[in-house]
This record gives sequence, C-alpha cells and structure tokens, in this order.
Amino acid sequence: MKQRLSVTILHFFIYILLSAPITVWGAGIGKSAPAGIDIRTITVQSVRVGDIDISYRTVGSGPPLLLITGYSATMDMWDPVVLKELSSRYRVIVFDNRGIGKTTASDKPFTIELFAEDTIGLLDALKIKKAHVLGWSMGAFIATEATLRHPDRVGKLILYGGNCGWRSKEVVPAAPEVTESLTSLSGTPAERSQRLIRVLYPEKWLQDHPDFLKSLPRPKAPVSRDSITRQSQAMGTWKGTCGRIGEITQSTLVITGTEDVVVPPANSLLMASRIPRSWLIRLPGGHANMYQYPETFSRALLTFLDAETDR
Repeated sequence: MKQRLSVTILHFFIYILLSAPITVWGAGIGKSAPAGIDIRTITVQSVRVGDIDISYRTVGSGPPLLLITGYSATMDMWDPVVLKELSSRYRVIVFDNRGIGKTTASDKPFTIELFAEDTIGLLDALKIKKAHVLGWSMGAFIATEATLRHPDRVGKLILYGGNCGWRSKEVVPAAPEVTESLTSLSGTPAERSQRLIRVLYPEKWLQDHPDFLKSLPRPKAPVSRDSITRQSQAMGTWKGTCGRIGEITQSTLVITGTEDVVVPPANSLLMASRIPRSWLIRLPGGHANMYQYPETFSRALLTFLDAETDR
C-alpha cells in the first residue's frame, strides 16, 4: 500500500528475457536540447466519449500515435522536444484522462479498466481504427489494459516507466528509504518538494543541471484533488496484468530508466520477458528521464516505431 501511495504522491508533485535486443542508449547526451513544441499553444478540442467529454490535442501528420499520461498529469506536460520529434513522422494525439484537466468525469468509480475503455472510446470518436499507443507510468497500466481488451485497435505498444501491477508479489517495490522520502509529510512544502525531486531525478544529474526545473512543462490549470484521489483509488484496486501480459501479440517496447528508484528497472525486465514480441531499452536517468534526455528518448521511440515489423 505504501508503494502505491509513493507513486501517487510523486506524480502529484511532478506532474526479456528478450526476443529482441536489450539496448542501452545515451552516450554523449544530457546537453542542451533544441526547441520543441509547447503543446499548450495548440487548440484544445473536445469530443463526447460515453458519459464524459474528453479534451485532446493533435500535432503532426502520419500514422496515429496516442500518448497516455501518468497519474494526475495533464496533456500539457509532455516534453516539447519529444513532441516535436514524434510529430515529425506521426500524427500525435494527447489527451486528458477522465476527470483531469479539461476532461469531464461522472459518478462512475475510477478504475484502470474504465480508463482503458475511455481511451478506446476516444479512438472511436476520432474515427481511428488502429493507433500506436504509448503509456507513461499509470498510463502504461491503461495502455496494457486497452491492448489486452481491444487487441485489434492497437498497432505498436510502448510501455514507459510502468510495471504489471503493484499487487503482484513478482513486482519489485521501491526501497523503504525511497518510499519514506515520497510519503513523508514532514517539513515545509518546499522541503517536501525537494525530497521528491531528488527521488525522481538522480542527484548527480540535478547537480549538473541546476536550472533544469525551470524549463519543465507545467499544466495551465490546477488538477482537481477529488480526481487525484479517485485516480489513486483506481491504481490501488487494479489487479494488474502480470498473469496476462503474455497474451499481448503487438510489437512492444518496454522502456525504463537505469536509475529509476520509484519503479525499479527490474519491473520492465519482468514485463519484457513475458511479452513475446518485445524490445527492452534502458535509458540513463530516473523515472522521468524523458525530460532529462528528450532527444535520446525520442530516438529510441522512433527507432522502434519505424522498425519493419507488423504494425
């Protein structure tokens, strides 16, 4: 339970063996990145999906690529460089999950399964028969469920910074001291925030990039605390997919940070070892290394997406 709580608090504040190669990317990276796309400047659109209105944005052209955010995060928070690189070859679709940002909610209990149905419903509303899907952190839970429930709707699958369920004994939890740093409410808000940042990103990297946090994308509007609580409950009740992920037939990229202490990299190895057509790519950095190394992160994704495999 504390492990689930630690991930909940973390995201609130920040807003195989393989049949394919295991690759370590990142030599010579971490320098200043080029300008990207600020998704917040693109017009928000809305579409009715079941009992809610889902807000979304699109950028680029090409095969559709749907990005699913993590816990409490809005679509404003995708890294601008990553969006620029992906949208150079794909029609990138970002959206707010149920009850987050400008997407509405109903009185239905939040569940990962419901989020998965919302995701497929969005594809229906946009008249997209099949899309590549990327899920980050809690978004990886949603992406996995959507793929297992609707395998004909997902092209390639990317699972970033996730695991196959907190309730499984096979899942490797964060170390006790990490959980304590994430869950402790002692100190001032600034002190608590600094503790969380030090867990999210490697300490040495933060020392070398003292101005990094100033450039992080932030949501335009605050996220509803009620929705945050309901998302937390959804993660807490999710049974996971550790016993089912072997049923995934899509080409799948499992991507992790080698210094991720929140969702240890061993969890990505576990998932990749069970998904028949999987790649595992290990990038330097922590749980949010997309922001640390956006160019390398993007290159890893595009290498996978562009590879000549069934889509």
